Amino acid sequence: MKSILKLTTILLLFTSITGCEEKDQQAKKPESAVFKTQLEALEKAKQVEQILQDEASQQRKMIDESTDNQKQ
Repeated sequence: MKSILKLTTILLLFTSITGCEEKDQQAKKPESAVFKTQLEALEKAKQVEQILQDEASQQRKMIDESTDNQKQ
């Protein structure tokens, strides 16, 4: 009787562990897609930021040059 109880317990534990692993694998797939789109959006934002910084730098340079010319 005790051996049947042990065997049943082992089978239940194995089944529950196997069931959890399948759910974990299924849950990871949609999350990776969400993270991918978020990372792509972040990369685009970084590119836009770089463009804006370059343009601001050029504008500062033009302002500095024009004020230097006015002082002379």
